[in-house]
Amino acid sequence: MAVRWSPEEVAAITGGELRQRVERPIHTAFIDSRAPVAGGLFVPIVAARDGHEFIPAAIAGGASAVLQGRGRPCCAGASVIEVDDPLRALEALARDARDRNPGPVVAITGSNGKTTTRAMVAAVLGVGYAPLLCTRGNLNNHLGVPLTLVADPDEPRAMVIELGMSAPGENDHLASIVRPTHALVTSIALEHLEFMGSLEAIARAECEPIAHICAGGALIYPDDEPLVVAEIPAIDPPLLRPFGASEAATVAVLGARVGERTEAILEIRHDDGRREIVRPRLQIFGAHNARNAAAALAVGVDLGLEVAAMVAALEAVEPVGDRGRLLRVGAHQVIADCYNANPGSVAAALRSLAGLRGEVPGKLVAVLGDMLELGPTEDQLHADAGALAAELGIDGVIAVGARSRHLAAAAAGGGIAAGHFAADAAPAAIADALRELLGDEGGAVLVKGSRGMRLERVVAALQG
Repeated sequence: MAVRWSPEEVAAITGGELRQRVERPIHTAFIDSRAPVAGGLFVPIVAARDGHEFIPAAIAGGASAVLQGRGRPCCAGASVIEVDDPLRALEALARDARDRNPGPVVAITGSNGKTTTRAMVAAVLGVGYAPLLCTRGNLNNHLGVPLTLVADPDEPRAMVIELGMSAPGENDHLASIVRPTHALVTSIALEHLEFMGSLEAIARAECEPIAHICAGGALIYPDDEPLVVAEIPAIDPPLLRPFGASEAATVAVLGARVGERTEAILEIRHDDGRREIVRPRLQIFGAHNARNAAAALAVGVDLGLEVAAMVAALEAVEPVGDRGRLLRVGAHQVIADCYNANPGSVAAALRSLAGLRGEVPGKLVAVLGDMLELGPTEDQLHADAGALAAELGIDGVIAVGARSRHLAAAAAGGGIAAGHFAADAAPAAIADALRELLGDEGGAVLVKGSRGMRLERVVAALQG
């Protein structure tokens, strides 16, 4: 295990005071005493509980050092560094870890597709850079980003960091720590409206990292999102690498075909004028994932990576959790896309489901749960989703949750079969209704809703 910091270095980087020294190396940092890291630095976070209470447990679990607020007694068995604020001290260490990486650092923001795009960018960068540091799981907030930067590997050649926000200023703060060479904005859609207020405010927040792009860096952005284009600075903008549909796109999306794999049809426009069409066959379901693949390729093109190797890397990317995971249950295809949902992502998923018409012999059905944090317009936004399902010719909708009753009503008003279940309904009951709606002929089912709806239980009930 490599030694990243000595106790003296931790004190110097954090502006703290070394109160107690133990001859044990410091390799990384952690905040959960229930999952201690041998050789790690324990950072006690003060939230609902005061993390200082768990210092003894962290040391017993193998922590070689602890940060702690000033004036507290030292616990034996580890180096102790006193700081004004443990979280700010962790951020200082994260900045130091980022400074040690001379290679590309990609920061990913956006309303939809961040995690899938993160996986694709990591695959593309893996063609030319190893080892690679990448966000794991959902560690994309004020705690997760600094913890990611101090995680293994401690000497990466490139970094891929996902930034998540629910309020203005959060991405700005995270990007000031990450200082990306490449900022990638995936999309702008209605999300967190309860806290953000408007689509324009969402766009401003998702574009906050642009101000922190390092000199000589690049902005990768969707050229068909005018609210993103409006946020590009007029004076000394970073190198622009758009993706999407315009003639100026570095990687253009010409189309997509959905099926057992989603075929993305993309055109790469090289700086020397060459044009190259590629057709990666993605394991992640959904025509919208062609855009995510285009964004990832735009990063690789900017870095001069070999195209064929990048395409092969994209084809090897598997769904991250239940984000476009295609399953077969009996005669039916089940699209488990139930990690999160907002109006934009639901619309994209419904269009991809409709794209399976002719690819499967049976019915196309959607199980749609509540979309959370949409604020005062939530009733209309749910109704819009139901109306879209009818407009696309989806054969039936099963809505789950109090908000989704408006979705079911709009779908029924559009002339398609629609049912509604309460949020606490038994998953087996929803699965039974779904089987009845599908019939015996092999069809396709989309299961999508906000994370809090836990619709993965419906997927499990179908499989069971």
